[in-house]
Amino acid sequence: MTCKELDGLSTEYLEDALSPPRRLDFEAHLKGCPNCQKHLAEVRALIEASHRLGGRLNDSWHARAALTQEGFFDKLQASALDRPRGVRPWYQKLAPVAVFLVALGVLGGLWFYHRPAQNITKDLTVDLSHWEVLRGENQPVQQPVQLERARLNVTVRLPVGEEPGDYQVAVQRDGATLVQAKGEGKLENHITTLHVYLDCSHLKAGAYALAIQKAQWSKEEFPATVR
Repeated sequence: MTCKELDGLSTEYLEDALSPPRRLDFEAHLKGCPNCQKHLAEVRALIEASHRLGGRLNDSWHARAALTQEGFFDKLQASALDRPRGVRPWYQKLAPVAVFLVALGVLGGLWFYHRPAQNITKDLTVDLSHWEVLRGENQPVQQPVQLERARLNVTVRLPVGEEPGDYQVAVQRDGATLVQAKGEGKLENHITTLHVYLDCSHLKAGAYALAIQKAQWSKEEFPATVR
C-alpha cells in the first residue's frame, strides 16, 4: 500500500469499515511510515473535534428553538385573549381553531426538520453487457457508469463473454480503492450477473472508476460518475 492509498482510506480505517485483508495492509504500511502515522493522528483529531463542535451546536440550536417556541405560544395566547370589542361572534368562534391550526403547523414543521435521518438503501442496476472491451490501451468511448451517493444494492450485468465465478468490485479514484465488495457471478438470461452491496454515501460527486476483477484474472476498469 502506498501513502496515497492510505490517505484515501484513513476515514474508513477509523470507522472500522475496511475489510480484514485491507486493514492488515493499512496497518503494515502505517507501522513503518512516520508521515502516515502523523497524518492519521491529524485525521482522528479532526473527526473528534468536529463531533464535539457538532454536539455543542445541536444543543445550542435546540435551546434557542425551545425559547423561540415558548415565546411564540405566549404571544399567540396573549393575542387571542386581547381581542378588541365589537368582534363578530363568528370570528370569536374561529379564533381558537386558528390558534390550534397554527400551533399544529409549527409543531409539524419542527418535527419534520428534526426527524431522524433514515438509512435508505437503494437498488441500482449497472448494465455492462453492451460494453466492448478490447485488448490494448485503445478502448471505445462509452458513457460512464452512473452511481449515486447512497448505500446501494447493485446488480451488475457483466460484458458478454464473462464467465461465472467470484468477482471483486471496487470504486476507485486516482488509483485508491474507496469502496469495495465481493460477489458471485451467476448466469441470468445468458449474462453473468453480480449482486453486491456498495456504500457510496460518503463519496464526493465526480469522476471515478468502477473496477471489476475475476479471481486470478486481470482487472477491468469502467469509467464511472458519482452524483
